[in-house]
Amino acid sequence: MYGTNHIISYSIAVFIIMLITGCILNLLKSHYIFQLTGIAFLFTYAVFKSIGFINAGYNISLQEFYGFMLPAASGISACLVSMALGFMIFPNVRRMFKD
Repeated sequence: MYGTNHIISYSIAVFIIMLITGCILNLLKSHYIFQLTGIAFLFTYAVFKSIGFINAGYNISLQEFYGFMLPAASGISACLVSMALGFMIFPNVRRMFKD
């Protein structure tokens, strides 16, 4: 449907935006609740999109399916990276803002 370059650049943009918003959420004390909610939402979106492809009877290749799922997968990975940063780096940042 779309070119490979378009899907990859869109997925990188999704990753960067999700990572930036995840790092902003890391300034909150209970950041992990919002990040887990984001992961659950993106996973559910990917599952429902997959079910939609199966029910509609689309005959797509594995490469096309990967292209459709890549933005959701990059969003999930950005949430996981920002959550890891929130547990490792951002407690010190929150203490700096608190003092």
